[in-house]
Amino acid sequence: MGLDIPDGTPNRGPGMMALCILLLVLTTFMTVIRVVSKVITKQSWWWDDWFALLSWPAEVVVISLLLAWITLGFGLHEKFIAIQNPSYLVQGAKYFYAAVLFFDTSICLPKISALFFYARVFNAPNKTLRVHLWILGALVAGWLLSAYFVTIWQCDPVAKAWDPTIPGKCVNTYAWYTATATISCAIDMWILIIPIPLIWRLNSSLRRRIYLLAAFLLTYSVIVVSIGRMIATTQLIPKVNEDETWWLPVYLYWAILEGSLSIISISVPNAIALVKHFQAPRKSSIESKTKLSKLTPGYVLSQSQNYASIHGGGTSISDASDNLELVQTRDGDVEMAPGNIRVKTNIHVH
Repeated sequence: MGLDIPDGTPNRGPGMMALCILLLVLTTFMTVIRVVSKVITKQSWWWDDWFALLSWPAEVVVISLLLAWITLGFGLHEKFIAIQNPSYLVQGAKYFYAAVLFFDTSICLPKISALFFYARVFNAPNKTLRVHLWILGALVAGWLLSAYFVTIWQCDPVAKAWDPTIPGKCVNTYAWYTATATISCAIDMWILIIPIPLIWRLNSSLRRRIYLLAAFLLTYSVIVVSIGRMIATTQLIPKVNEDETWWLPVYLYWAILEGSLSIISISVPNAIALVKHFQAPRKSSIESKTKLSKLTPGYVLSQSQNYASIHGGGTSISDASDNLELVQTRDGDVEMAPGNIRVKTNIHVH
């Protein structure tokens, strides 16, 4: 039996429900676009794709649990629910307990996907880049494992996490949430700035470099929401203990936005590749491939499972992904997109 909610009762549930449904549609749409783009453009699947796909079901579980909690009064004042059906508070807390585990997953897998994306785009030998990627990968994995551990055993006994009437003790929720949000935000910032020096050192016009920087920043725009969640954590978590079902929705607005926007943003390059695929004439694609086969002697086109590269004179061009790829060369930079390869070097085409 549901709650009897009179007209005019303060309720944040409908707003949360609308946001959840919108994000569910958008994340599903972008995930489908990613798959369709890979299939139609005939690009190889790599680790960034698999981690991006695994992010989606984790976010779906988070949203589904929140929608289920709304039917139990999530968004109403806690006292209002306690008067009508106190068991709803315990059941809702169980939903939240499970949702946090999947939320941690939904924001970490896109981070790992972004790291593999960088590894594929900037595939030229770069020891500094590899070190950054390995360190970040270890930090993300460590963050996720620690989040799992603390979330599962946040209380002793464990059941006290969803039933505060049980005797026992729990971790300091405010300190834990603040620490995890801050570290997650710092990792996002680090991931965001990785391509900046690589792009800025390209031998290209200032306007072109700014354009490329804007494109990469858009691809990982989740940093804006990550900062918002960190601020919301410091302001709202202390109030949650006073009235959980009323204040927690405000915090979770930022949380589910972060997970969903992570999934959406890492699939933006795939959406762009799909659009370019339909815009580029088939004839242009054939002519581009023909020109590449007639490069000046000394430049060899080699094909591997994941990469097609041109070697010689310090030049290395990658044509492995379904998005814009840039690799630093000695004489210039190279921009490539599926079905449309443009080379800017001193190589003469016969």
